[in-house]
Amino acid sequence: MQNNRIVNLFTVHDGITSTIIFAAACASAGITVLIDNDLQSCSQNHCVQFETATAIAFISGFTALPSFLLNLRSLASR
Repeated sequence: MQNNRIVNLFTVHDGITSTIIFAAACASAGITVLIDNDLQSCSQNHCVQFETATAIAFISGFTALPSFLLNLRSLASR
């Protein structure tokens, strides 16, 4: 990409998106641990679905991270 402003915009957007996805995944994991371990009411609250959604959120966060790092590298190489 030739335009520095566009690369900068993509870099900031990817960084914010990765951070928000990771924070949401951590919050979901905390809620899952609270329901499963602390309240021990997993049979009433569909824990398998919560755990699956949390795992997918972490995978989404980790797949968005390389995009941010590559954009950051291309921004820094200018």
